[in-house]
Amino acid sequence: MAPKTWTEGRGRESFQAVHVTAELVGRPLRELLERVCLLDPREAEDLLQFGSVHVDGRRRTRGDFPLQKGSQVRIYWPWQGTARTYELDPKRILYRDSWILAYDKEPGIPSQATPSDAYNNVYAAVLRHLSAEGSPAYVALHQRLDRDTTGVMVLAVHRKANKGLGAAFQARRVKKVYLAWVVGVPSRDAWVTDKDIGRGEGVYRVCGRNLGRTARTSFRVLWRTQDAALVEARPLTGRTHQIRLHLASEGHPVLGDRLYGNDAARTRSQRLHLHAYRLDLPHPVTGEPLSLKAPVPEDWPPVPQGTIPD
Repeated sequence: MAPKTWTEGRGRESFQAVHVTAELVGRPLRELLERVCLLDPREAEDLLQFGSVHVDGRRRTRGDFPLQKGSQVRIYWPWQGTARTYELDPKRILYRDSWILAYDKEPGIPSQATPSDAYNNVYAAVLRHLSAEGSPAYVALHQRLDRDTTGVMVLAVHRKANKGLGAAFQARRVKKVYLAWVVGVPSRDAWVTDKDIGRGEGVYRVCGRNLGRTARTSFRVLWRTQDAALVEARPLTGRTHQIRLHLASEGHPVLGDRLYGNDAARTRSQRLHLHAYRLDLPHPVTGEPLSLKAPVPEDWPPVPQGTIPD
């Protein structure tokens, strides 16, 4: 008898869940994929190597992993198959030394592995890039940008940089400057939003004081058009989706924001107009000040020269 299977989703990546029953105890993971999911050996191995198979919450890539009674196997089916399409673009490397690497992330690329895909993301691509050039393949990720957010990401590429970089982010010694095109024209030139951010029913949302985690963002309008504006955002805390939530709560969602935006935000652009423009931080090894800047995306609306500060 095959183990029970089902599929779930609700806004997250869909998966097929399989409980390991007595007949599969001690058998290799690949056998479950072949028997229950009806995959041939080549397909099963490809799915494992792509990082789409998890056992009891941990990604497993070895087909000979022995199954245990009561374990749950989740197969996160990749929506676009197991195509390995993403590699680091050397032209987008903003800074590189023996300790850290700064990269101008493209839109539509995750910062790290997703449940269904451990290949097509910045973290994995940096590892492959280092291996290809003969450097030690070590990467530590302390900063994450949303899939559709562009701009500066900085990663430790040496163990000696890891502690210092992590401490700088933890102590908020990393100053972040974002740019966002928003729907509507703010009446104020500058303001601070300090609404708490919480989580409910699987999504993040703003909430009343002391009902979520403290969040604070300063905003400044750089340019106005008839029905939109270019805004500089400086997050003073580091909550998930903080800038997007705070702007939406002020009635000016980010253009292209399909999660928190209104109808105008969703329909006027095919992608999110949020860009991590600059990071200022001390070098994690030398202590020297660094200013890492990513150029404004070429497909953004033009603004007069000098509008965006250096």
